[in-house]
Amino acid sequence: MPSKHNQSQTCPFIDDGYVSCASRFTLAHLDEACDVCLGSYNTCQVYHRLSGIQRNPSLDMTINGQAVELRPTGS
Repeated sequence: MPSKHNQSQTCPFIDDGYVSCASRFTLAHLDEACDVCLGSYNTCQVYHRLSGIQRNPSLDMTINGQAVELRPTGS
């Protein structure tokens, strides 16, 4: 059975088969998959998107009494 330390270093989405993760699971990117998915997954943009974690807090603006969330261009 894996140790608690090893479990905390593995991305919680690794077994879910997300298409956005597929590019890492190739022979050409195997080192990257081990480093990120089995190590520092908290640095992965896909992990943050899947878990709903925002790196930058949202910015709201009030226009005519209505709150409007401002987002970066392209999102």
